[in-house]
Amino acid sequence: WWGISILPSLNHTCPSLREFLCGENGVIRYWLRQGADGWRLDVADELPEDLLFDIKKAANAEKPGSLVIGEVWEDASNKESYGVRRRYLTGGQLDSVMNYPFKEAILNYCKYADPRAFRDSILTILDHYPKPAIDMLMNFLSTHDTERALTRLGGEEIGWHDKDWQCEKYLDGQQYMYGISLMKCAMVLQFFLPGIPSVYYGDEAGMEGYRDPFNRRCYPWGRENLDLIEFTRQLSVVRKGTRAFEQGHFEFIEVTDDVVVFARYDKITRDAAIVYLNKSTRGHTFTIKNEHTDMFFDFVPAFDRYGRGIKDGTITVSPFDYAVIYCKV
Repeated sequence: WWGISILPSLNHTCPSLREFLCGENGVIRYWLRQGADGWRLDVADELPEDLLFDIKKAANAEKPGSLVIGEVWEDASNKESYGVRRRYLTGGQLDSVMNYPFKEAILNYCKYADPRAFRDSILTILDHYPKPAIDMLMNFLSTHDTERALTRLGGEEIGWHDKDWQCEKYLDGQQYMYGISLMKCAMVLQFFLPGIPSVYYGDEAGMEGYRDPFNRRCYPWGRENLDLIEFTRQLSVVRKGTRAFEQGHFEFIEVTDDVVVFARYDKITRDAAIVYLNKSTRGHTFTIKNEHTDMFFDFVPAFDRYGRGIKDGTITVSPFDYAVIYCKV
C-alpha cells in the first residue's frame, strides 16, 4: 500500500474480506461489542463507497448510535477522489469527519491574524455540512500526520526543510512562551466552535515537534506544562456547563485581527453562550449587549480569569485569554 512493503494492499471487493471486516463476528462489530463506541476510518478516500456503507451498517447493527468518523482532509461535502464525487455526508456512510479545514483556519488565524480568511473558512464548512455532521466534527489542532500545533504557532515554518533539520529544531524560550500564548487562543476556538474537541496526546502538556516522526515523541512525564494542562481542564469544565456547546447553532458577533466573539445557542433548550477571545497583547473590554446580541438575556459569567464579572454591561479579557458568558435565547 503506497509503496510501504509491510502494509498490504487489500482487495476490497473480496467477499471474505468484507465478512472479516463487516460480518457478524467481524472486526467492526467485535470491538464495538468489547466496549468501543465508534470507529475512526483512516484514509476514507481509499475505501470504496459500498464498503463505507457496509461498515456503517455493521456498526449500527451491533451498537445503534455508534459513531463512524472518516479521515478526510478537505471539504467532505464536495470531495472527489479517484474520479468519484464522494457522498460521505449524504447518509449511510460517515457520521462526520476529521475537521482539517477548522484546524487550518484556527492555526492560520492565530499566527497570521487574517480575520476574513478565518471567518470565511469556518462559515464555508458550516454552510456545506448537514447539521448532524457539524455537531460531531472531530476538532483537533495536531495529528500524527502534521506538525504539532505549538511548533506551528511558535516556531519557524517547515518549508522544504528535511528530517535532519526537523529533528534538531526545538523552540527557544521566547518562541515557546509566545507559542503557548497562541496555543491557548487556538484551544479556545477548538473547544467552543461547533464539533467535538479531540486533543492529540501531549498538546495539552506543551509538546512540540515537526512532522512524523517528531510529532510522535513520548509523552513528557514529569516535564508537562502544568499551566496548559489546567487551562485545558478549565475549557472542558466550561464546555460541559451548558447544552449550547453540544449542538447549538453558531453566529459570529465580531472578528478582527485581535479578537473573536461568537455565540452558540440551542433553540430547543434555550441555552446559549457567548465566547470572547482576546489574542492581542493588551487587555480588551467587550460590550455585552449590542445589536448582534439583543436576542440573548439572563447573562451569567461562566468564566473570566480574575473573577471581575460583568461591570456596567461589559466584560474585560486579559491578553491571550478568553471569557465565556452563559445566557438564554
